[in-house]
Amino acid sequence: MSEWRLFDGPVPYVSTAAFHLERERAAHLEQEDHRPRLLLAAEFVTAAAAELSGPVTFSDLGCGDGGLLSLVQDRFAEARGYDFQPSNAAGWAERRVTGVQADVFGADQSRVRVGDVAAATEVLEHLADPRAALRWIRQRAARLVCSSPRNETGASHDAVHAWAWDTAGYAALLAGCGWHVTRHETAGRFQVVLAQ
Repeated sequence: MSEWRLFDGPVPYVSTAAFHLERERAAHLEQEDHRPRLLLAAEFVTAAAAELSGPVTFSDLGCGDGGLLSLVQDRFAEARGYDFQPSNAAGWAERRVTGVQADVFGADQSRVRVGDVAAATEVLEHLADPRAALRWIRQRAARLVCSSPRNETGASHDAVHAWAWDTAGYAALLAGCGWHVTRHETAGRFQVVLAQ
């Protein structure tokens, strides 16, 4: 079981709004290596919704350009995404999803509405404090779908990541923050989790 902290100091630059200000839109749904993990995440989100009764809401926390939202929004009474990278807003309009530009785990946290089902796919590895984020989501959502690379280490990782976990380390991260993992599967170089 392994976890790697990939930055020095209190806040990694890669987790700031300033870092993301000029980044290009990431159309992950159309990217060959990301599409399988998004399809698996959509399957998990759909399964999570089926486990809950009544009108169920969904929030994608760090929704990127809305790819996952576009796959699942019709299954929910309300579905909304949040992301602080300005270039992603073009994807929300194109995909016809509801997106809000916000620093979800920072300055704008108080205005984020977390749904009954929440997603944080390819998000936790970018944050200064993924544990605080997981605990905050846990206080608000009944189910969580999240994903992260599964094959990065302290010696080999994407330069824009602040953390890396192997599969056992990722499961331990979630368990340590109060989540019970019910499904944990891989899709190419990614791991995808459904937790309650």
